[in-house]
Amino acid sequence: MQKRKIILTTLVALFSTSNFADEISTTGQNTSPVPAPVQEHISRLMEEDMQFNQSQRLLSQQLALAKLRLEMAKIKNEAAELNPVSAMPIMNDGPSGEEPKTESAPVDEPRVMMLSQIAGITKAAVSVGTKTVFVRIGEVFSANGKRYTVHQDKNGQHSYVQEISR
Repeated sequence: MQKRKIILTTLVALFSTSNFADEISTTGQNTSPVPAPVQEHISRLMEEDMQFNQSQRLLSQQLALAKLRLEMAKIKNEAAELNPVSAMPIMNDGPSGEEPKTESAPVDEPRVMMLSQIAGITKAAVSVGTKTVFVRIGEVFSANGKRYTVHQDKNGQHSYVQEISR
């Protein structure tokens, strides 16, 4: 009788552990990854966020460019108000056979219009007649047959052009 109890107990134990292992394997299969619709939604949100950030950067760059253009226009208007150029011909009382002479504009000395600092390099926009030249501080450039250089004061707030003696 004792043999029967031992055999019966071992059989019950074997069958119960195999069922327990089956339950563990079936519950392990139920833990699947995040469903596909949720993944698609998260992916779409991330793409929209990236597009928004790109658009925001583009608009901020365009705004900064528009502000710089407006500032340049103001500077040009102020410069035009300070230096009115007269292109009126001078009338001579001499013989009528001569053509009227136009007044030759004096040669304008170069002057600093603005400073820009990009990537740690400071350059000055120097107005030479009707054209603008960008030069580094201390760099020698030629204008009107003379050599010039751009300097800054000790505070670095004011810039000026100085002719270099030969």
